[in-house]
Amino acid sequence: MNYNDLWITVTTYWGDYGSEDNPPCIDFDHPTYLNGNETLGRTIQSLCELPGEYNLLVVLAVTHDEYRAEAKLRVEEILKRFLSQKNIYLVTPFEVDQINKLLENPLLKMDSYGNIRNVQLFVPYILGARYVIGIDDDEIIEDREYLIKAITEMDKNEKIGGMAGPYYDRAGDFTLQGAEELKQEKNLFLKKNYYMNEALKKVMNSKHSPVLSSVAFGGNMIFRRDTIVRVCHDPYIPRGEDYDYVINAMMEGISFYFHKEIGIIHLPPDSTGSQAGDNIRKLKADIRRFIYMFEKQRRKEKLYPEKDFDTEILNPYPGAFLDSALNLQVLGKEALRKKYPGLMDQEKIEKFIIN
Repeated sequence: MNYNDLWITVTTYWGDYGSEDNPPCIDFDHPTYLNGNETLGRTIQSLCELPGEYNLLVVLAVTHDEYRAEAKLRVEEILKRFLSQKNIYLVTPFEVDQINKLLENPLLKMDSYGNIRNVQLFVPYILGARYVIGIDDDEIIEDREYLIKAITEMDKNEKIGGMAGPYYDRAGDFTLQGAEELKQEKNLFLKKNYYMNEALKKVMNSKHSPVLSSVAFGGNMIFRRDTIVRVCHDPYIPRGEDYDYVINAMMEGISFYFHKEIGIIHLPPDSTGSQAGDNIRKLKADIRRFIYMFEKQRRKEKLYPEKDFDTEILNPYPGAFLDSALNLQVLGKEALRKKYPGLMDQEKIEKFIIN
């Protein structure tokens, strides 16, 4: 099958966690070290094995500007062996700089997950994409009918502004490991994975699919052209830009659906991936994220009441964090003290929450 106006986009993150003297411009969950083992080739190989013709875009982001050139050479070398199989394009910070010179407002950046995702949508859009599928470099697609399932649903129902599908681990499980143990946890931030699992089970056990939902994973999302032109990823979200995007779309009256039949295999590094145990950087990013989302939702309701939507669809996740009765600042302080005693003193915790 020919998918001339379909673009599959792969984000790939390179660099390291930096140091106190040279922190990264963004805390990626698990950047690929420049001289380390890479997973991008595995992802591209799985995509090249999908039947049909489509365009493939790789978006390269780096943790530090000084890694730009070396990372680009490394990724180009990886992609070289696949060029005879698919139309493959590469966009790096160098190309983003060039694109910005052509724009009246040079808005494109590579300094946050949200901004990187915006590049992931912008480039295919200006090249005429009808649909854009976003995945990440720690995933593979083994279902040979993935594309036809996804595109068929989008084609037959124009009400679907975008669609997401599940992640499976190598054992075939779609839930986050260890999340059930958190059921009795009192602190929302420390209980996050439990709420995520409950939301996942809700859509995966639904009798119908696709189903209207706020559940979304940035590494398995499909965007309609009309949605891309109306909604962007929020550049200020430190993580969770996928769920946030769906909420942004809902504010514009655009519906996102979850399709349990378009699953992919998610293979993050065991020690640091999103399926692994939490760490302080991720917890701090979640605290920033939900305080920000909470305030954004509150201001939206006040300033744009005409853009109201039924927030029940956000439950149990991320709706649990958007309850107007919550004091997320207090909960954030408690979570940091409880989870990582000794790593941050009270003064540092207070300063972080205020910021």
